[in-house]
Amino acid sequence: MSEKFMTYRITAKTVESSMITSFLLTPKTGPAPDFHPGEYLIFELPCGLDGTPIRREYSISGLVDGALRVTIKREPAAAGHAPGLGSAYFHDDLGVGATLRAAGPFGQFQLDRASPRHVVLLSGGVGLTPMVAMAHDLAAKGKPFTFIHACEDGAVHAMGDEMRALVKTHKAMTTHFCYRLPRHEDKPGRDYDSTGFLTAGTLQNLLPLADYDFYLCGPGPFMQALYDILQGLGVRDDRIRYEFFGPATLLRPRTTAPNLPPPTLRAEGENAAPMVHFTKSGLSVEWDPAVANLLEFAEEQGLMPDYSCRAGTCESCKTRVTAGETEYLFQPFEIPSDGSVLICCSVPKGDVTLDL
Repeated sequence: MSEKFMTYRITAKTVESSMITSFLLTPKTGPAPDFHPGEYLIFELPCGLDGTPIRREYSISGLVDGALRVTIKREPAAAGHAPGLGSAYFHDDLGVGATLRAAGPFGQFQLDRASPRHVVLLSGGVGLTPMVAMAHDLAAKGKPFTFIHACEDGAVHAMGDEMRALVKTHKAMTTHFCYRLPRHEDKPGRDYDSTGFLTAGTLQNLLPLADYDFYLCGPGPFMQALYDILQGLGVRDDRIRYEFFGPATLLRPRTTAPNLPPPTLRAEGENAAPMVHFTKSGLSVEWDPAVANLLEFAEEQGLMPDYSCRAGTCESCKTRVTAGETEYLFQPFEIPSDGSVLICCSVPKGDVTLDL
């Protein structure tokens, strides 16, 4: 697996806000890999609690002077949780000249460069990092777009000056910054445009009636609120693309009641769907091909498998297959070799039994 990683040297470290810092990464040999706005790198960091390496994913926020830029928020301790190991390592232990290993770019949250529609970039907190890369890409191609960002106040607003500078040179770009609780030194019209939370009214005022492509990125509550607003405004689901900062989840409405008795009888005929057996839960359910993958299918049955990235990179959802076969929808970062499967990116090939 080591051949998937490149060695990078940190050539600049820039404080973007009280909690967020950018790092420029220059490959030790050769040019920086091409990336699609929205993609991320997987870092292998020697800061696990037991001394073993850990993997963390951070979005690429741009290409600066031939170096990839990642912009990382220091994750503080929360109730029942320790501070973020990966983000603390970047902030406290890595300075200019340090080297580290990263693989990628990866990711399915990508800017659709071919779409003719006006793009709306909606971000909350550090969720702006892939949006900044998208903004620069759209501006370089002269495309019209709207950049909307919500955060607590000016102290934590990262890259605001960068986006204000970009809008001055790209007249087809519109920005709107919403501060939940502005500080005394934060000035309306200069630092922010609205206060409180983004609302349906705010979006309606900013966006004339038209057909848009929406990109959402941020923490869970922000994402759910904005998704619900867009749904309420009649935005089609295929016009909304999103990525979470933090454990990934779904913004799609559930269609199966998890407490209903699961079906146990196979449909008749040659084209009957496979059966998925969950040994620990005692469930046997006919596979629904309308569901995206085995992770979502398990969740539809009321199960709660471990997960994080939902993109085949972190291995949190790795599950032992005790009978039958599965197939991957796309190539994951690393295919388990111990009889397990990454259920976030796989489906059954036939009847299958999972240790869930």
